[in-house]
Amino acid sequence: MNKRWLTYALPIALSLASVFSASIPSHAADASAFTDTSRHWGADTISWAVKNGIVNGYEDGTFRPNAVVSEPEFLAMLLRAYPDNAVPAPDSGAPWYEPYYSYAAARHWPLLQNTDRNSYNRGHVARLIAATQQQALNLNDSIRYLLDKGLSQGKTAATVEGYKATDHLSRAEAVQFIRNLKQNVSALRPAPETSKEASDVPAASQAQAVVSVKGVAIGDSADAVVQKLGQPARKDASEYGFQWYIYNQDYKDYAQIGVSGGKVVALYSPSANWRTDRGIADGLGKAEVEKQYGRPVYYIMKGNTRFMINYGQGEYGTYEIAGAYVTFFYDIYRDNTVTGLQVIEKPTEQAFASFYPEGSDALARSFELESFDLANATRVKLGLQPFVWDDKAAATARKHSQDMGAQGYFDHNDPSGHSPFDRMKQDGITYRAAAENIAAGQASAIFAHHGWMNSEGHRKNLLSDIKRLGVGVSFGGSMHIYYTQNFYTP
Repeated sequence: MNKRWLTYALPIALSLASVFSASIPSHAADASAFTDTSRHWGADTISWAVKNGIVNGYEDGTFRPNAVVSEPEFLAMLLRAYPDNAVPAPDSGAPWYEPYYSYAAARHWPLLQNTDRNSYNRGHVARLIAATQQQALNLNDSIRYLLDKGLSQGKTAATVEGYKATDHLSRAEAVQFIRNLKQNVSALRPAPETSKEASDVPAASQAQAVVSVKGVAIGDSADAVVQKLGQPARKDASEYGFQWYIYNQDYKDYAQIGVSGGKVVALYSPSANWRTDRGIADGLGKAEVEKQYGRPVYYIMKGNTRFMINYGQGEYGTYEIAGAYVTFFYDIYRDNTVTGLQVIEKPTEQAFASFYPEGSDALARSFELESFDLANATRVKLGLQPFVWDDKAAATARKHSQDMGAQGYFDHNDPSGHSPFDRMKQDGITYRAAAENIAAGQASAIFAHHGWMNSEGHRKNLLSDIKRLGVGVSFGGSMHIYYTQNFYTP
């Protein structure tokens, strides 16, 4: 008889935001006097850009050709190269880049509206340049447009892959893009109406340009979701108050789409069916996420309260991206590869002014079923057979979660000394192998699941050859929410 069970308590998880600022270097220098460009591949173009008032050097006599460029910095360079595009001075007290953003927004050019230089990359440049030539194109087609028109030769090769869309943009690359454009076209034009996406839509909808799950993005209509994906298997309650549309018909392609007020406000997937515009996808490494997005944030202000976050062993990281909070989950037992993604629109996250959801039977039942689904999605992803749901095991698990909250303990053995296996036998469950996982304090089944998968013993239970699983969730007690998974093979 195989008896395995372990205890694990996890830190509270919360999506966060950050604010960045950037500025254009304003110190002029003679084009031939830079100390760091004479042997640089972009020396001639750098001299051209400085002579034409597109960009300046620094007071210390350097140009810093390899320094990373932010979106407003590149936008300012671009508009300076075409002086017929009159950009007014900023209002008193306004950020220096506000007139550039306003000018671009009026022409419906695709923008991130993010001043963090680590958020901008060569792919964003391709889409912006294509839009200035009245091309409303997706990322790959924008890159092909630049290559076909001689506006880029790529970074390592004249191909979509060789263009290196996810690489940051350097100062030398920025002025080379602009010089190529000046040599080929005489004017910048408004983008077609169909390219509106980040300049003139609510912040929450901007995420649709950069993150999607099964082709669905924040801001999409519920009708569009059903038209694209079909009817969900069920509709679950969520800790935020919206409904999760659960797509579990194929565990290899599992997804949860959060819907409120007839539109998509949240996304979640542990499967290989999501993408970001920076090339981040399931199975990539944590290092690649941090290369593209930098360090995750550690708190979020909601009203006058600062909500802190504890990333534990670094098993996830949350970022503010285009009006949404995006959390990348990592598998520390598979070299910190990305193993899931959650997206919550900013207004929805801001409205959740608590660490813990308000408990209800509907939410507890939703968490139970999601916990079961996530276990199976993970198993199938790793080449294992899914568990079979077991009502008896779920009832046993639910009673244990309720008891932990009511009696104020967190343990596999209850105050009377009964073990998980005693409880199963008392409930008429006979088994050849059995196990139990418990967790407490997690705000959702999603975070509880990823926590278990990053704990060796719990992971073994979830990936074992045991056949059946029942899950019980209960609200209350000092840790607010308790999860129990009971596994067994008859």
